[in-house]
Amino acid sequence: MKQLPLILAFILTLITACNGQNDAKKLSKGIQNVRKENSPGSVATSANGYYMKCKIDGKDWEATGIMPPNLAGRIMGENNGEFISLPYYDKRNFLALKKRKFGDGHNNVDMNLHDDVLYWGAKSGEMIITKADDKWAEGTFSFIANNSKSAKTMAITNGVFRVSLE
Repeated sequence: MKQLPLILAFILTLITACNGQNDAKKLSKGIQNVRKENSPGSVATSANGYYMKCKIDGKDWEATGIMPPNLAGRIMGENNGEFISLPYYDKRNFLALKKRKFGDGHNNVDMNLHDDVLYWGAKSGEMIITKADDKWAEGTFSFIANNSKSAKTMAITNGVFRVSLE
């Protein structure tokens, strides 16, 4: 499962090489299929279990499934083919760092949406671990998303997550 981030990174890099919007949409569909095939074990979200929520340019977004960080090597929330993926290295390192900066030269954030840009990364932002023990971690996140093929940016605010560390 440690290959999943590498597979995603490779496939998502291909999106930036596509010039046509139709090609990008076909590629996005392919990415969704590869993710589903290579990510068995996604856990349904719930109020007392795994969750990830945020606002994307002011609109509510909520994950319906989260891949456990120890399987994905990321904190990856998914809803109907859209996903937000935050950095996670291992339990020890994750718990040692209470705050992580995102953006150029910092921890990688990936976001895939059903829009005309499709693939986004963090231009700037942060993730803060607000509560953690040996079993669960909770935190907040926010970032400004961008894409090298577009001048658009997107504000991701009020992000919260909870994941199992077991």
